[in-house]
Parts: sequence; structure tokens; C-alpha cells
Amino acid sequence: MGPELNIMIMSGVDDGSLMRCSAAQGDGHIEGDTWIIAIGRHDSSDICLNNDTYVSRHHARLHYQGQQFWIEDRDSTNGTYIEVSTHEDVQVIDRVSLQYGQLFRVGRTWLRVESFE
Repeated sequence: MGPELNIMIMSGVDDGSLMRCSAAQGDGHIEGDTWIIAIGRHDSSDICLNNDTYVSRHHARLHYQGQQFWIEDRDSTNGTYIEVSTHEDVQVIDRVSLQYGQLFRVGRTWLRVESFE
């Protein structure tokens, strides 16, 4: 059994959809000791957000390394953001760790980390 991640889409036409990713089921890919999940508008993305035109084809990646999830922007046009407080979002410049229940935004779509193991 490998790592698993559940992401809830929190806005847009897919609001309320739960995206389940599991390394054991072949989602994402492994680079060394890191499990990587692609987020974008491209059909090959593990989390495909093709209804949001503000999402780049290869927008962001989630990394699972050392029992921790990280998010990384892939030089997207409209950026990747994490919510640090109710009224404050911070743009992801490098890699930023994600916590359970944390909101993050790619394009205009808000997502929430539901659970990971």
C-alpha cells in the first residue's frame, strides 16, 4: 500500500467533487522517494480541472515526501495560492507544505486537503 490523498473541490462547476489519488492504484508517478500528483487542465493531469480556463495545462504538482505533502507551482499563468488565514492567501513561489483541511487555489478553483495517509 502506498500513500493516498483525497482532495475536495470547493468552488466552480465541480464544487463538492472528491478527487481520490492513490499511489497503489497507479495515480501520479514516483521520482526517487517522492510521489508526485499533477494538477492542471491537461487531460493527462491526475487532478484535471478542465472547466477552469484560468488553470494552466500543467499548473501545479503535489509532492508526497517524508510523510508530508507539498505543493509546487509550475510557472503557471495565474499562480497557485494557499490560504493562511480566513482573509489571507499567499502565492506559492517554491514548495509549500500542505496540512489536513488546508485550502489552496489553482486558477480560480479552490481545493481542500481532505485526508492523506
